[in-house]
Amino acid sequence: MKKKEYQKKMAKEKKALKDLELNDSSKNIKNGIIIGISVIAFIGLMFVFTKIKTGEWNLFTKENSPTYSAEIQSTKILCGSILNRSDSEYFVLAYELSEDEASLYESILERYNESEKKLPLYKVDLGNSRNNICLGEKVNITNKIEDLKLSMPTLLQIKSGKIVKSYTTYDTIKKTLNSYVD
Repeated sequence: MKKKEYQKKMAKEKKALKDLELNDSSKNIKNGIIIGISVIAFIGLMFVFTKIKTGEWNLFTKENSPTYSAEIQSTKILCGSILNRSDSEYFVLAYELSEDEASLYESILERYNESEKKLPLYKVDLGNSRNNICLGEKVNITNKIEDLKLSMPTLLQIKSGKIVKSYTTYDTIKKTLNSYVD
């Protein structure tokens, strides 16, 4: 009888151990699914929060279209391409500005770019090492790129691939660009 009792007891323990293993593995699967859903929900919430915070989604109006702020439409070019733009008449602003001066010129350029009757405006960053061929302590305005020397800042008015006017002070640059503002 002891043998039968022992076998029954062993069978019960095996069954209990199997149930425990099944329970444990199903708990692990459930926990894995819960963790996966939580991660996906967190990423989704961060996406929605970012869209709302950046203003791309405005939940308090009827429109959910993104809004973009006005950007300055000038284009940076290299010094060697100053005279060979496709426009018949345009401006080139050569500069290497500190942060204080940059904000002054950016406000002028922003107002200029809002104008309807403006000419195209290109920028040449003289702080860029590829533009060193045009950088000079003494200004030399010429239509030969290899002889052209600019100080900071300089506004060039170019017509048909030729420099027709140049402006080298803040006040003259501001006055010239503001003359094209409506």
